[in-house]
Amino acid sequence: MAKRAQFMVMVAGTNITSVLAPVLISLTVSDKVGTHSDTANLEIDDTEGRIVLPQLGAAVVVALGWESEGMRPVFTGTVDEVRSSGSRSGRVLNITAKGVDTTAKPKEPQQRHFDNASIDDILRETGKTAGITTIEVDPDLASIKRAYFEMRDESFIHAGERLAREIGGNFRIQGKTAYLSKRGGTYAAAVIAAWGQNLHGWDIAPALARAQFGAVRARWYDPRAAQWQDREEQTSLNVTARHDHRYAKADEGEATQQTGSDKATSERDAGEGTVTIEGDASAIPDGLCMIIGARPGVDGAYRIETVTHNYSRGGGFVTTLDLKAPQQGAGTDTR
Repeated sequence: MAKRAQFMVMVAGTNITSVLAPVLISLTVSDKVGTHSDTANLEIDDTEGRIVLPQLGAAVVVALGWESEGMRPVFTGTVDEVRSSGSRSGRVLNITAKGVDTTAKPKEPQQRHFDNASIDDILRETGKTAGITTIEVDPDLASIKRAYFEMRDESFIHAGERLAREIGGNFRIQGKTAYLSKRGGTYAAAVIAAWGQNLHGWDIAPALARAQFGAVRARWYDPRAAQWQDREEQTSLNVTARHDHRYAKADEGEATQQTGSDKATSERDAGEGTVTIEGDASAIPDGLCMIIGARPGVDGAYRIETVTHNYSRGGGFVTTLDLKAPQQGAGTDTR
């Protein structure tokens, strides 16, 4: 018996699944690592105008799954845009929602600075001003300090993303909660993409020369020694090119954090690709995807960069994963 896909959509606290089911053309949810917000898009046959236009900022929850396995939430956010289009051939309503409420204060510029403050303190204080009630920071990142941190007409969103780039983190907002996780952290979550089972297709370059650096370097000025100092770190990649960070850092600690971030970025960008599998709501950005049965040199583990779930009236439920950071044999044909 063929599996049957399921979906559930709630808008402003009301479950509209039964009303939506006859007119839903497609439902797409996309979540990218290191991007402040995930996105959901509903494409609706609007011939008879059955769906009431939702208000901007209305709460949206989306769940996907299979009838035999149950559903799980894949999106929580608010309505960002409602767009109607039509012609003599029909009418379509597109509802777009974002994980962060784009009508609220997280996008509002702030002017402030911090002296000798931890990453956790900076995010909590700026988040409070932005209306973010909960801040969750990876323990490995929370105690990192900044001798001086300035926001010059910079929003909480952009400040969080800037800090994440500097210290090797991933920043995102979901509802009233902001997360700063460690890039390439150890996650138990992993999905399998196996030929002959759930793997629909792939397009993968397991090794990309242009993105690889064998070492990374950042400069900082030592006032006691009255001279410039270098912080250099080797990557796991077997190439001779070195990446030099463009801007000088405030001190040795910040230079060390920057080289760690640049090292993780180079190793992540060493390969890339896309796989499409049977819909899997357990896939998460920065988790792992294990490819099995594609071919030697391609099989192995990859970091998930972007998860895109697509439910359609004619095509069922599939999940597309953008992949980076080949490991565990990926990128090497040992024959």
